[in-house]
Amino acid sequence: MNIALIDMDQTLCDYEGAVKNKLVELYGSNLKENIWEAYKPAIDMIKQTPGFWRALPKIELGFKIVDILQNCGFDVHILSKGPHKTTLAWTEKVEWCREHLPETPITITEDKSLVYGRVLVDDWPLYCEQWLQWRPRGMVIMPAYEYNVGFENKHPGQVIRATGKNWVEVGEAILRVSERKLTEG
Repeated sequence: MNIALIDMDQTLCDYEGAVKNKLVELYGSNLKENIWEAYKPAIDMIKQTPGFWRALPKIELGFKIVDILQNCGFDVHILSKGPHKTTLAWTEKVEWCREHLPETPITITEDKSLVYGRVLVDDWPLYCEQWLQWRPRGMVIMPAYEYNVGFENKHPGQVIRATGKNWVEVGEAILRVSERKLTEG
């Protein structure tokens, strides 16, 4: 079976934008440089606010990747990391998926590397690295962000950054993986 795993935060939904908007509401628009360290207690509070995860805005690039995967015959599954200290997020992530991708199976885990798929769509290099360690023939489609520039160079032929301008390259890579025989991995 051709299974593709697709991440939620910064792939299908705009977690960073939602956090930044909430920080602006709390502190005004003159935020410090590295918000993830400077405002960690506030971010932890935001993530624990009921409704935060359920209300995350969609990222169209991620939904375009879902369409390409499905058109190439993949069975798409959501794969999201559940925050260890914010169990409310686990429920709200499922609710978000039921609203935006109602028929799509969902796995929420603390370790993405344990979940099988031929393709992983994820923006975070560490999760992709861990997943690829167990899948030497796996393919990662990585939504392009400043923090993951160059990751594709560590895994030539296995990682393609989806920029929104290279749909042909992304589609061809997905098609190659979908056409491999199951015994080939």
